[in-house]
Amino acid sequence: MEMVKTMGETKWDILYDPKKKSLFSRIEEFAINTYFSDVFVKAILSASKIKSGKIFEPGSGGGMACAKFAQKGFEIISMDLSENALKKGKELFNFLSLDGKFTLGDLFNLPIKNNQFDVVFNQGVMEHFRLAKMDAPAGVKEMMRVLKKDGTLVILVPAYFSPLYFIYKFFKFFNLLEKYWPYTDQDFLHKHELYQMMQKAGCKNITVRRLWSSFFFSMIGYCKKIDEDE
Repeated sequence: MEMVKTMGETKWDILYDPKKKSLFSRIEEFAINTYFSDVFVKAILSASKIKSGKIFEPGSGGGMACAKFAQKGFEIISMDLSENALKKGKELFNFLSLDGKFTLGDLFNLPIKNNQFDVVFNQGVMEHFRLAKMDAPAGVKEMMRVLKKDGTLVILVPAYFSPLYFIYKFFKFFNLLEKYWPYTDQDFLHKHELYQMMQKAGCKNITVRRLWSSFFFSMIGYCKKIDEDE
Protein backbone atom coordinates (compact mmCIF):
# COMPACT_ATOMS: atom_id res chain seq x y z
CA MET A 1 0.00 0.00 0.00
CA GLU A 2 1.36 3.43 -0.94
CA MET A 3 0.75 6.87 0.49
CA VAL A 4 1.98 10.24 -0.71
CA LYS A 5 1.53 13.31 1.45
CA THR A 6 2.58 16.89 2.27
CA MET A 7 -0.09 19.57 2.74
CA GLY A 8 -1.15 21.75 5.64
CA GLU A 9 -4.27 21.12 7.72
CA THR A 10 -7.53 21.89 5.93
CA LYS A 11 -11.15 22.12 7.07
CA TRP A 12 -11.50 18.55 5.77
CA ASP A 13 -8.80 17.43 8.21
CA ILE A 14 -10.97 18.85 10.98
CA LEU A 15 -14.02 17.06 9.57
CA TYR A 16 -12.16 13.73 9.63
CA ASP A 17 -10.59 14.29 13.04
CA PRO A 18 -12.40 11.76 15.31
CA LYS A 19 -12.01 14.12 18.27
CA LYS A 20 -13.90 16.91 16.50
CA LYS A 21 -16.69 14.98 14.76
CA SER A 22 -20.23 16.24 15.34
CA LEU A 23 -23.10 13.89 16.19
CA PHE A 24 -24.56 14.27 12.71
CA SER A 25 -21.14 13.53 11.15
CA ARG A 26 -21.02 10.27 13.08
CA ILE A 27 -24.55 9.34 12.01
CA GLU A 28 -23.74 10.23 8.38
CA GLU A 29 -20.57 8.14 8.46
CA PHE A 30 -22.42 5.16 9.96
CA ALA A 31 -25.15 5.36 7.27
CA ILE A 32 -22.59 5.56 4.45
CA ASN A 33 -20.49 2.69 5.80
CA THR A 34 -23.39 0.34 6.52
CA TYR A 35 -25.68 1.01 3.55
CA PHE A 36 -25.01 3.84 1.12
CA SER A 37 -21.51 2.78 0.07
CA ASP A 38 -22.98 -0.48 -1.28
CA VAL A 39 -25.67 1.49 -3.12
CA PHE A 40 -23.08 3.79 -4.69
CA VAL A 41 -20.80 0.93 -5.74
CA LYS A 42 -23.69 -0.94 -7.40
CA ALA A 43 -24.79 2.23 -9.23
CA ILE A 44 -21.25 2.91 -10.46
CA LEU A 45 -20.80 -0.65 -11.71
CA SER A 46 -24.19 -0.49 -13.42
CA ALA A 47 -23.23 2.75 -15.17
CA SER A 48 -19.75 1.59 -16.19
CA LYS A 49 -20.57 -2.05 -16.97
CA ILE A 50 -17.07 -3.22 -16.00
CA LYS A 51 -16.01 -6.21 -13.93
CA SER A 52 -12.30 -5.41 -13.57
CA GLY A 53 -9.90 -2.51 -14.05
CA LYS A 54 -8.55 0.64 -12.43
CA ILE A 55 -10.76 2.94 -10.37
CA PHE A 56 -9.90 6.39 -9.05
CA GLU A 57 -11.81 8.37 -6.43
CA PRO A 58 -10.72 12.01 -5.99
CA GLY A 59 -12.34 13.20 -2.77
CA SER A 60 -12.48 9.73 -1.25
CA GLY A 61 -13.11 10.74 2.36
CA GLY A 62 -12.99 7.74 4.69
CA GLY A 63 -12.59 5.37 1.74
CA MET A 64 -15.48 2.94 2.26
CA ALA A 65 -16.59 2.93 -1.40
CA CYS A 66 -12.97 2.34 -2.50
CA ALA A 67 -12.74 -0.54 -0.05
CA LYS A 68 -15.88 -2.11 -1.53
CA PHE A 69 -14.31 -1.93 -5.00
CA ALA A 70 -11.03 -3.36 -3.71
CA GLN A 71 -12.94 -6.29 -2.23
CA LYS A 72 -14.28 -6.97 -5.72
CA GLY A 73 -10.75 -7.10 -7.14
CA PHE A 74 -10.45 -3.64 -8.70
CA GLU A 75 -7.18 -1.71 -8.62
CA ILE A 76 -7.83 1.36 -6.49
CA ILE A 77 -6.31 4.81 -6.14
CA SER A 78 -7.86 6.93 -3.40
CA MET A 79 -7.16 10.67 -3.27
CA ASP A 80 -8.21 13.38 -0.85
CA LEU A 81 -7.22 16.88 0.20
CA SER A 82 -7.25 15.78 3.84
CA GLU A 83 -4.45 13.80 5.46
CA ASN A 84 -6.88 12.69 8.19
CA ALA A 85 -9.26 11.29 5.56
CA LEU A 86 -6.46 9.37 3.87
CA LYS A 87 -5.25 8.06 7.22
CA LYS A 88 -8.77 6.82 7.93
CA GLY A 89 -8.94 5.15 4.51
CA LYS A 90 -5.56 3.52 4.94
CA GLU A 91 -6.57 2.17 8.36
CA LEU A 92 -9.75 0.72 6.81
CA PHE A 93 -7.78 -1.00 4.03
CA ASN A 94 -5.31 -2.40 6.57
CA PHE A 95 -8.15 -3.67 8.78
CA LEU A 96 -9.76 -5.42 5.80
CA SER A 97 -6.38 -6.66 4.44
CA LEU A 98 -6.90 -4.82 1.14
CA ASP A 99 -4.42 -3.32 -1.31
CA GLY A 100 -4.77 0.25 -2.52
CA LYS A 101 -2.83 3.40 -3.27
CA PHE A 102 -3.43 6.65 -1.40
CA THR A 103 -2.38 10.10 -2.51
CA LEU A 104 -2.86 13.61 -1.19
CA GLY A 105 -3.99 15.94 -3.94
CA ASP A 106 -6.15 18.68 -5.38
CA LEU A 107 -9.04 17.76 -7.66
CA PHE A 108 -8.34 20.83 -9.82
CA ASN A 109 -4.75 19.78 -10.43
CA LEU A 110 -4.65 16.00 -10.29
CA PRO A 111 -1.12 14.59 -9.82
CA ILE A 112 -1.86 11.88 -12.39
CA LYS A 113 -1.08 11.35 -16.09
CA ASN A 114 -3.75 11.34 -18.81
CA ASN A 115 -5.86 8.30 -19.69
CA GLN A 116 -5.21 6.10 -16.66
CA PHE A 117 -8.54 4.79 -15.31
CA ASP A 118 -11.56 2.75 -16.33
CA VAL A 119 -13.74 4.60 -13.80
CA VAL A 120 -13.32 7.96 -12.08
CA PHE A 121 -15.97 8.82 -9.52
CA ASN A 122 -16.72 10.79 -6.40
CA GLN A 123 -19.64 11.17 -4.05
CA GLY A 124 -20.64 14.23 -2.07
CA VAL A 125 -17.76 16.32 -3.41
CA MET A 126 -18.68 18.49 -6.39
CA GLU A 127 -21.47 20.36 -4.59
CA HIS A 128 -18.92 21.85 -2.18
CA PHE A 129 -17.06 23.56 -5.03
CA ARG A 130 -20.27 24.95 -6.42
CA LEU A 131 -21.24 26.26 -3.01
CA ALA A 132 -17.84 27.94 -2.66
CA LYS A 133 -18.37 29.53 -6.11
CA MET A 134 -15.39 27.67 -7.50
CA ASP A 135 -15.28 26.41 -11.09
CA ALA A 136 -16.78 22.95 -10.55
CA PRO A 137 -16.74 22.10 -14.31
CA ALA A 138 -12.94 22.59 -14.24
CA GLY A 139 -12.76 19.83 -11.62
CA VAL A 140 -14.97 17.60 -13.75
CA LYS A 141 -12.71 18.27 -16.73
CA GLU A 142 -9.68 17.12 -14.71
CA MET A 143 -11.51 13.92 -13.80
CA MET A 144 -12.25 13.34 -17.49
CA ARG A 145 -8.59 13.93 -18.37
CA VAL A 146 -7.38 10.95 -16.34
CA LEU A 147 -10.04 8.60 -17.73
CA LYS A 148 -9.15 6.13 -20.45
CA LYS A 149 -11.05 6.28 -23.72
CA ASP A 150 -14.43 4.59 -23.15
CA GLY A 151 -13.90 4.96 -19.41
CA THR A 152 -16.80 6.11 -17.26
CA LEU A 153 -17.09 9.27 -15.19
CA VAL A 154 -19.59 9.06 -12.32
CA ILE A 155 -20.59 11.95 -10.05
CA LEU A 156 -22.93 11.54 -7.08
CA VAL A 157 -24.31 14.61 -5.29
CA PRO A 158 -27.06 15.37 -2.76
CA ALA A 159 -30.38 15.80 -4.57
CA TYR A 160 -32.68 18.80 -4.26
CA PHE A 161 -35.97 17.99 -2.44
CA SER A 162 -34.44 14.79 -1.06
CA PRO A 163 -35.03 13.63 2.53
CA LEU A 164 -31.61 15.08 3.42
CA TYR A 165 -32.65 18.43 1.96
CA PHE A 166 -35.59 18.67 4.37
CA ILE A 167 -33.46 17.53 7.32
CA TYR A 168 -30.97 20.27 6.43
CA LYS A 169 -33.75 22.88 6.21
CA PHE A 170 -34.98 21.85 9.65
CA PHE A 171 -31.51 22.25 11.16
CA LYS A 172 -31.03 25.58 9.41
CA PHE A 173 -34.43 26.95 10.51
CA PHE A 174 -33.62 26.22 14.15
CA ASN A 175 -30.02 27.52 13.87
CA LEU A 176 -28.56 24.09 14.58
CA LEU A 177 -26.14 23.88 11.63
CA GLU A 178 -23.07 25.13 13.46
CA LYS A 179 -23.57 22.72 16.36
CA TYR A 180 -24.66 19.56 14.54
CA TRP A 181 -24.16 19.75 10.76
CA PRO A 182 -20.89 18.35 9.34
CA TYR A 183 -20.33 21.40 7.10
CA THR A 184 -20.74 25.15 7.44
CA ASP A 185 -23.37 24.98 4.69
CA GLN A 186 -24.82 22.47 2.25
CA ASP A 187 -25.75 22.49 -1.43
CA PHE A 188 -28.35 20.33 -3.18
CA LEU A 189 -28.56 19.99 -6.95
CA HIS A 190 -31.40 19.76 -9.44
CA LYS A 191 -30.95 17.36 -12.36
CA HIS A 192 -30.30 20.17 -14.82
CA GLU A 193 -27.62 21.67 -12.56
CA LEU A 194 -25.58 18.47 -12.43
CA TYR A 195 -26.12 18.00 -16.17
CA GLN A 196 -24.87 21.53 -16.90
CA MET A 197 -21.83 21.06 -14.65
CA MET A 198 -20.81 18.00 -16.67
CA GLN A 199 -21.74 19.53 -20.01
CA LYS A 200 -19.57 22.62 -19.37
CA ALA A 201 -16.66 20.24 -18.75
CA GLY A 202 -17.09 18.81 -22.24
CA CYS A 203 -18.94 15.64 -21.26
CA LYS A 204 -21.20 14.10 -23.90
CA ASN A 205 -24.06 11.59 -23.83
CA ILE A 206 -24.69 12.45 -20.18
CA THR A 207 -27.23 10.60 -18.05
CA VAL A 208 -28.52 12.24 -14.87
CA ARG A 209 -31.16 10.72 -12.60
CA ARG A 210 -32.19 10.35 -9.00
CA LEU A 211 -30.81 7.25 -7.37
CA TRP A 212 -33.91 5.52 -6.01
CA SER A 213 -31.90 2.92 -4.06
CA SER A 214 -30.43 5.76 -1.97
CA PHE A 215 -34.00 6.61 -0.94
CA PHE A 216 -33.61 9.53 -3.39
CA PHE A 217 -30.98 11.16 -1.17
CA SER A 218 -28.54 11.21 -4.11
CA MET A 219 -28.40 12.28 -7.74
CA ILE A 220 -26.14 10.37 -10.12
CA GLY A 221 -24.64 11.73 -13.32
CA TYR A 222 -22.44 9.67 -15.63
CA CYS A 223 -20.97 9.54 -19.13
CA LYS A 224 -18.33 7.77 -21.18
CA LYS A 225 -15.14 9.44 -22.38
CA ILE A 226 -15.12 9.64 -26.14
CA ASP A 227 -12.72 11.15 -28.67
CA GLU A 228 -13.27 14.77 -29.71
CA ASP A 229 -14.03 13.78 -33.30
CA GLU A 230 -16.63 11.13 -32.42
